[in-house]
Amino acid sequence: MRLFEEIVQANQRGVINTLSLDGFVDSLPVVALTCIDPRLNRLLPESLGLPEDQFIWLRNAGNIIFDPMSSMMRTLALGCAIKGGREIAIIGHTDCRVRQVSMVELTDRFKKLGIERSQLPENINEFFGLFASERQNVIRGVEFTRQSPIIGPKIPVHGLLIDIETGRLEWVVNGYDALASVGTRLVAENAAAISGAPSVEALSDFKIGEIKMREMQIGDAATKMVLPSQTTNRESAESWASAQKYTPASATPVVSLNRPAASGAAPVSFQAPPPPPPADASGQAKLDRAATYRVVGDDRKIYGPVSAEELERWIAENRIDLKTLAQKVGQNQWKALEHFVAEEAGKIPLPPTIAAALEMAKDFKRKR
Repeated sequence: MRLFEEIVQANQRGVINTLSLDGFVDSLPVVALTCIDPRLNRLLPESLGLPEDQFIWLRNAGNIIFDPMSSMMRTLALGCAIKGGREIAIIGHTDCRVRQVSMVELTDRFKKLGIERSQLPENINEFFGLFASERQNVIRGVEFTRQSPIIGPKIPVHGLLIDIETGRLEWVVNGYDALASVGTRLVAENAAAISGAPSVEALSDFKIGEIKMREMQIGDAATKMVLPSQTTNRESAESWASAQKYTPASATPVVSLNRPAASGAAPVSFQAPPPPPPADASGQAKLDRAATYRVVGDDRKIYGPVSAEELERWIAENRIDLKTLAQKVGQNQWKALEHFVAEEAGKIPLPPTIAAALEMAKDFKRKR
């Protein structure tokens, strides 16, 4: 049994105080992200059975991660690279006050502090990371962390929920089972055997036609990796069942990491390809023709630079989508492709004002 499996089992059985870490030296220390709620002070790290020197504790309001290259992701990455963290745990908690606050209530509270609505960011929900479900917030954080190119590919990323009253832990995402990167080679080899596609080694020469890009959108992967046995509520069970549905006529074969292989054969499940991306009036998402881009593939490798035309072709072929993490060459920030498409949409020239149009009409008549 692995470290966090042992921790969760001992915690739920009420014997966490007897947990021995002698066999888990290679999994320590642990980097944990939790909320700033002071009620957690009496629960952690004791509820995990970890000594303080093996618990790298990171905190923010709501244990929120905004994207794979956010400042919190930087801190998680440095916790592993500099402090030696071997495993990551995103730990939400019940009765989270961040979840309970509404946008209206938040603006009222800022107003009491002398901060007017006009001084706050336009999109309050996005900026402050307000969320409706502690469980979904943890799943989202785990998925962003797993997708980040600055997190080591062999570091398990777990999602846990802790009861703020009792300290009881609950699995949300088992990072060992959901660690796709550990099985990247096995997945690629089995997929190649099934479909005749090239293996991972073929990617080394950067042959565009052989790139394996992400086939699901951010947020989907973590939900699909949660087994019914790991869920305790109807919402999670229904999410798992929904993730198993497929459309045989258009599905793409991928190797499933959810279930053990039967009779030594790798199990195969099917995922429907992502829906077509939003298009402009010409029927296609547009990017800056003067720019080149880099994108993060499903194997966490960075591909590029490639032209805008080439990326648009990949989108049209459903090899990537507008949620794919990308970087415009010459810029430092990584964003979803949809942000770059939106930037170009904002550059569409506007028609002339009525006064200018009338003046143009008069000029036309004079010239005739």
